[in-house]
Amino acid sequence: MQEQPDLRTWDAWHLTHQPFELQWWKDHLANGHSLDDAEFLKVWSEVREFIKPYGVVLDIGCGPRPPFAPCIAIEPLALEYRKLVPPEWWYGVEVHAHPAEFLIDKLHANTVICWNCIDHTIGWCAILDNMLAYGDKRTRYALATDFWEPFVGHPGFERQQFMAEVEKRFEIIDKREPFGRELALIMIKR
Repeated sequence: MQEQPDLRTWDAWHLTHQPFELQWWKDHLANGHSLDDAEFLKVWSEVREFIKPYGVVLDIGCGPRPPFAPCIAIEPLALEYRKLVPPEWWYGVEVHAHPAEFLIDKLHANTVICWNCIDHTIGWCAILDNMLAYGDKRTRYALATDFWEPFVGHPGFERQQFMAEVEKRFEIIDKREPFGRELALIMIKR
């Protein structure tokens, strides 16, 4: 019997999760996923209404089509995604193509969004810390996630542990379950 690899490591993130994510998007984009502007705008207008982004927007883990452009995006696969999609999808986007676990000095935003991203990461506590570092007392934070056991594409974490870490850092001002993901939160800094 072959032992299953530990999917909660940086090796797994580089060798398993990121290649899976890129291939998933290649397959789905080839089949029309996110290409229909009317459907894309409908879905994201509901999210935008919930978040109410203002000022400088930072989108952590925006995927191949940054829904909050113009914005700043932290997306480790951005350079690969940009090869797959129309260039106009990335107009007005300042790209930081590296893992969100690594802090970018002197980056500040009025709205920090991490929508359907954090459940794909290894160092999600570091991302929560970095989200705080990118804002101030007036910053609005939006986060949406699912809770999975580890599998390819999702290193996984437990909801109870996740909520404990969120509540150490943020005050939750709005919550929806489900809202595109299992849990969607609007928060401010504690």
